[in-house]
Amino acid sequence: MNILMTTMLDMEHDRNGVVSVAHDLKCLLEAAGHPVRKVTPNNAASPDRSLMLRIARRMWRATKSPVCFLTRLHLTVKHLGERIASHAGDIDAVIAHDVLTAGAALSAVGGHCPILLVCHFWTKPWDEFSDTGLLPKHGAAIGWLRRRMEHVLNDPRIMLVPVSRRNEKLLRTIAPDAPQNRIKMAYSGVYRPVATLTVEPRSGLIPTIINVGTLERRKNQRLLPLLAAALKEMGITCRFLLVGAEQPEEKIRVQELAAKLRVDDLFTFFGEQERDTVFNLMTESDLYLHTSLEESFGMTLVEAMACNIPVMALEYEALQEILPDMPEAVIPLDATPEQIAARIAPILSDRKKLGALQVRQRSVYERCFSSGAFVARYLEIIAGAARINL
Repeated sequence: MNILMTTMLDMEHDRNGVVSVAHDLKCLLEAAGHPVRKVTPNNAASPDRSLMLRIARRMWRATKSPVCFLTRLHLTVKHLGERIASHAGDIDAVIAHDVLTAGAALSAVGGHCPILLVCHFWTKPWDEFSDTGLLPKHGAAIGWLRRRMEHVLNDPRIMLVPVSRRNEKLLRTIAPDAPQNRIKMAYSGVYRPVATLTVEPRSGLIPTIINVGTLERRKNQRLLPLLAAALKEMGITCRFLLVGAEQPEEKIRVQELAAKLRVDDLFTFFGEQERDTVFNLMTESDLYLHTSLEESFGMTLVEAMACNIPVMALEYEALQEILPDMPEAVIPLDATPEQIAARIAPILSDRKKLGALQVRQRSVYERCFSSGAFVARYLEIIAGAARINL
């Protein structure tokens, strides 16, 4: 089976959850004997150098006008559709990782092969453009984009693939007329990094807690200095590793808070790292602590489980899908730093409890999020979509 994969993101240079999922899926499909052709606006081999797009880009940079942004977006998607159409005779399925590229695939191949739209979004997809300041929240520009996206989401030739039950619930609010046979949930998986399979005592070493994610307000790393101080007050000293792209203002706030609480010597900021480096840092840590206040699914939790370290997280909607029946690993959202420290301390200081939690979470990873489960589910969905399209 020949598969075309497309996204508006830069799969060569971007480092985020969607790109990681797309990259893993591509590698796993190819390892299973299914060649994958990657088509994105950022492919160096086929950039769009058309005069119209160059003008639109320059005007957008100069004016930040919504009209210029939509013109640039429209021309980019149009060129992407032309490139997909050039491969139409050689592909058996398309996997799109956003609504716009799914629309480009729809115009390029129609119903000639299955088109899967992987629904990574944590809010309505058009709202992502206004939430990031690219378009005003109200007006003709966002209205045009919304209609375009709703047209794709409601097209019967598109197979919608939410990545969690939460995503599926959101999807049903924005595409309420989509029949059940056009919605097939698939958890995103993670390839298994090289990691030890048992909890080895780290006698003589200070326990290490790791947090991975963009250092920004909604990821809530400001909690960590407060937690470090609360643990220290209990007589437990922990090192904290923060890994991920950093917003300078937020990093300063976290550093100042750590210094004020006199725990700054316990913090190391690694910044953005290659994925294998992140996996190595996870493997060498004792506990992964997820602090995010807003989350679509939480793939870094799954990555930590794949690295075979125990995880704990502040409660959010999709967390029960990742940590089912594990109340000891789920921290109430309104818990104080002192209450969180009281939950973490008994687990972190007891190697047997830490090991038992690790074993249970590893079992969930193998059953739901392993590379084998990941690729098998997508092949199953493609086969089902092909039968519907006949």
